[in-house]
Parts: sequence; structure tokens; C-alpha cells
Amino acid sequence: MKPLILLLFLSLSSPILCAQGEPFDYLMFTTIYPTAVCRADDDTVPDSCEIPNGTPQWSIHGLWPNFENGSYPQNCRGIPRHFDENLIKTIEDRLCVIWPNLYPTKTIQSFWKHEYDKHGTCAQSERLFESELAYFTEVMKVFDSVDIAKAMSSVGPSDKMIGTKQMTDALAGVLQGKHFQFNCLRDKKTKQFLLGDIRFCLNKDLTLRDCPGHHNDSHLNRVSRFERSVRKHGQPPLPNFQPCPAEFLYLPAESSTVSSKPADSSSPSLIGRVWNAIKGIGK
Repeated sequence: MKPLILLLFLSLSSPILCAQGEPFDYLMFTTIYPTAVCRADDDTVPDSCEIPNGTPQWSIHGLWPNFENGSYPQNCRGIPRHFDENLIKTIEDRLCVIWPNLYPTKTIQSFWKHEYDKHGTCAQSERLFESELAYFTEVMKVFDSVDIAKAMSSVGPSDKMIGTKQMTDALAGVLQGKHFQFNCLRDKKTKQFLLGDIRFCLNKDLTLRDCPGHHNDSHLNRVSRFERSVRKHGQPPLPNFQPCPAEFLYLPAESSTVSSKPADSSSPSLIGRVWNAIKGIGK
């Protein structure tokens, strides 16, 4: 009996490796401006970046657990450990609209998989994100609660240059005056800096908080592995997000995105149909 008693003692005294996720300090929500993403790409590779019909002016990039020191957990122990599309079927139709994939050579599910496997699994240390469905549901709630496009309407989109103060003033109300971050993409053709994303920070209960003052480069291109997989060997890399200079452009929309939030109808808008017709000329 002694070996059995010893085995029982060891099993009780050893750490139980069933915890999900990874402890973290806060969350960063990132919304991207699809018009800038595809303009910066400049169609170096034809049709490499396309904005699906019905995509809102600003769409979801991701919700990421972070540490205060600028680092972040990734690819954690989750349930499931890897993305399972079947678990989000009930919300998939809306995810397709507000969390689109802009790269036709990859499936939209591959983008969601990247974000869940790398970041969603780590968020599961908090009960609010205890499942894959819960993670994607809460991300959509954050998107719905902060209307970036409406707030930014006071400074554009337009062909005029804007700067940090205009961004801060425009978003002060919707972000309750909290410190946020934003980044630019550089147009390959014109070399202009284009407003590409806006990032704000949340406590674990999804209330707004200040983002840390540091601007860690490791945060800038969290989908870089996903984006690198878009291009085949020998093709030019996709543009990288980088801190904006003193002045930059918030481009007018050149897609079917005409409102701050997606419409209920899945049919293309008039502007979207016209834009698609223009894109089809000469193809």
C-alpha cells in the first residue's frame, strides 16, 4: 500500500496543469482602417488586398492581453487549444462583416484562427473570456461600444493632413479622455503616411483605462506572421504599421464602407456597387 499512498501524496502536492490562459494586466483593442491598409499595399500584387462589401469604415483587428512592461503572453493553454470554427457559428455572420479578412488569398477563418490561437487563448485566464465563443462575443461588444468612425468624423476622412492634437481632441469623448495609441502605414507609391489603426486599452472588466506611455515595437505588427503568409515567396512584403509622424493622412474611404457601423442588409450600398464597377474596368 505504501507505493499507492506515496503516489496519491505526490499527485495532490504537484501543481495541476489544467488552468486556461495566462495572467495578464490589461487588454488592448485595435481597430484598423481598411482603406489605408489596401491603399498602402498599392496593389503591388494584383488583388492582394480587397475590402469586402459592407465592411464598416473601421473594422476589428484584435483584442490582446498585455503586460504593463510592454510584453504580452501568446499561444497559451486554452479550451480549445486551437481555433474551432464550429464553436462560433452562431455569431459568424456578423463577424464576417465587422472582423473581415482583407487578403483574398487567405480565408477569413484563418485570420480569426490567428487571433484566437495567439491572443484569445491567453485571455481565458479571465472568466469573461472563458471560451472561444465568449472571446469573440466580447470583442464584438467592445467594437459596438466605441464608435471610432463617428468620433473621427470631426477630422475626416479628407485629403487634408491631420496631427496628434486633432486625433486626441476627436477621440477624447468616446475614449473618456484616456491615453490611446495610433499607427500609420506608408503608401508604397506616394510615400505618404496614412492613418492605419487606433488602439485603446481596457481593464479586465472591459472598462476604459489609459494605455501605457511606452510605444513598444513588438505591439505594432501582431498579425505579421499571418500577413507574411499572405504573400508567396519572392513577392513584396505587406506594409508594416509604424508610429505616425507629426502629420499624416486620414484617407477618404475608397470602398463600400460608407457608415460607422455595418448596415443590417447584406446587399452592397450604391457607392459600393459603383466602386466595384470601377474596379472591374479593364480586368
